[in-house]
Amino acid sequence: MSILRGYIKVAESISEWSGKVVCWLVFILTLMTGYEIVMRYAFDSPTKWCFDLSYMIGGSFFVLGQAYTMFHKGHVRIDIFYGRLSVRGKAWLDIICYLIFFFPLWITLLYILIPYVYDSWAMGERSMQGYWMPILYPFKTVMPIAVSLLLMQGLSEFFRCILTIREGDK
Repeated sequence: MSILRGYIKVAESISEWSGKVVCWLVFILTLMTGYEIVMRYAFDSPTKWCFDLSYMIGGSFFVLGQAYTMFHKGHVRIDIFYGRLSVRGKAWLDIICYLIFFFPLWITLLYILIPYVYDSWAMGERSMQGYWMPILYPFKTVMPIAVSLLLMQGLSEFFRCILTIREGDK
């Protein structure tokens, strides 16, 4: 059980750290958008890069923040039945849901993302949406990193449920 506790401690510290780092993307996105607004409306000189960078930074913030949100219990949960269960009952239900829904979904997504990102790097993929055609492979690399962080935190939550069932609510 000490191995499970050690894993939980490491995973949660990584989730906490990554969330604190990723939150700076909102600050960058805000500055960048503010700059775009000033350039567009005050100087009639819109940037060519703001649109592309805004969806890349915004998307990165969204996906990289999932593990942090899970760690802080910020994801939506329907509590109609869940709230009536005992602590051990909740842990059992969580284990079942992790095994049936969470792990299969996110492991499959990670499995699909790896060749998708590899192909993007191999071809030097660029965006065709903007004028300046920025490279996309660094942005696409964020997706498997984010899924890996979420799986790591999900495994931590799964182990926490096992400890709860075994030892009760401590």
